[in-house]
Amino acid sequence: MDGPDILAQTLSVPALTGSKAPKLWQYHSRGTRHSITPCWGVLFDLLGASAVFRGHIESGKVVFGLDHKMHDFAADRPKKLDLVIARPASDGGRTGKTFRDLPDLHQIQLSTTQRERMEKLPNPEEGPVGAALLALEAKAMFTAFGKSYPRFYDELNSSHRAIHGSSNNALAVGLAIINVADRFISPIRNPNYPVTGEAEISQHNQPKDARGAIEKVRQLPRRTSDEGIGYEGLGIILVDCENDGSQVSVAAEPEVPDNYQYDRMVTRIANEYDVRFRNI
Repeated sequence: MDGPDILAQTLSVPALTGSKAPKLWQYHSRGTRHSITPCWGVLFDLLGASAVFRGHIESGKVVFGLDHKMHDFAADRPKKLDLVIARPASDGGRTGKTFRDLPDLHQIQLSTTQRERMEKLPNPEEGPVGAALLALEAKAMFTAFGKSYPRFYDELNSSHRAIHGSSNNALAVGLAIINVADRFISPIRNPNYPVTGEAEISQHNQPKDARGAIEKVRQLPRRTSDEGIGYEGLGIILVDCENDGSQVSVAAEPEVPDNYQYDRMVTRIANEYDVRFRNI
């Protein structure tokens, strides 16, 4: 599975982010690359793991949408999800963008081997979505751990409800990206970095802070059928990112419980997709 490595490769290269006077940052909470990149990575790995999904792409039965607004019928409210895989909307139409276009559009960093594999996979189209089959929400926690835990949990917990409120049969997938670095340069606290060459450095209490975030993910409800509430798939990616221009890496510590390992999450949702949607 390549998703975690693709995320680390991408965050290692600073990009223009920030809504006002954009600057080069590896991670910015107001940017989108830390959510678009892992979503693309999941799509990449899912294409490799699910023969049924590949067949649906090749036959034009499904499209994908990024930052897609779903309507929670039960709560009567909309919510945007990072990635949705769905039947095409009845009114047709496409954005003209495809899976293979996104790395260049969003500065997603791929190795030569990953790019070669991408070229051999089916090429999903981005377009208006109809009935959702799978929806993914990616949330990151890179700093300010103590005060971020409640928001982190609430945003992930509201997402599976919105997904199943729109379609009870859809697969809800949650992905948490957690920073394990001991120190971090916050773009919010340091809007003029690196121009000034000085920064207010946030110190983390690791591995305690990362473990606290992992425990929040473990508190989220899960489900094993199309009844009840919760996620069908939950995964965690640990990264070591100081946000100072240094290399970002995938971290192995603290230990992520087996059921939340990224590889297991992709394998599980691939199997669930194969069983649930093989006859669409």
